[in-house]
Amino acid sequence: MKTLFVSGTDTEVGKTWVSCRILTELREHGHRVGAWKPVCSGAVERDGQLVWEDVQCLLQAIGGDEADTELQKRVCPQRFTAPLAPNIAARLEGDRVLDDVLNAGLVHWKDQADYVLVEGAGGLLSPTSDQLLVADLVRQLNCPLLLVAANRLGVIHQTLATVEVALARRLQVVGLVLNQVDPDLDPTLAESNVSELRRLLPRLTIVPSGFNQPLDSTAQDVEFIDWFG
Repeated sequence: MKTLFVSGTDTEVGKTWVSCRILTELREHGHRVGAWKPVCSGAVERDGQLVWEDVQCLLQAIGGDEADTELQKRVCPQRFTAPLAPNIAARLEGDRVLDDVLNAGLVHWKDQADYVLVEGAGGLLSPTSDQLLVADLVRQLNCPLLLVAANRLGVIHQTLATVEVALARRLQVVGLVLNQVDPDLDPTLAESNVSELRRLLPRLTIVPSGFNQPLDSTAQDVEFIDWFG
């Protein structure tokens, strides 16, 4: 079983969208895939039920039944309602994020998937629990790291800062998806961000994606499968 951890340079950069595109493509090529989101927060009410939209998207991407409660737990066992950092959301509910559960998820997929994608919450220095940051979890799980950044003003600083953190913590960064989340983004800004980050990070595979450039592994001679380790 090979794994890949997806983390963002910020919140709302499109981690789940990118994660689901990768999982869907792998599944369409005949691979068994699994998804693991160790913890999530921020639910919406739909038909009288609380729904965690990221979890639902991951379930769809792996070809799972969204109504299967056991599969929901396998994908994300720790879910909290408030749209806050998971440890804070848990505290509001009189609960806490369990560190041992954060690390246990890959075991459930061991004999059932060839490729398992792990999706973090927020950026590398975002709290996952009262004791652990996302970067700590990446290190403990020993997964290659794919970064997702939103292609907008300020992304160069955010990306370089995130890469610095990853390198300082000896994490294996295998690529960057520069995701255009704003359909009205100035094309000059979008293109200059891509070219500048490629100049500053020449060893890092950078794949543009978004409204005008769908995530396409063949466009950049990148195989998603190569990101897994």
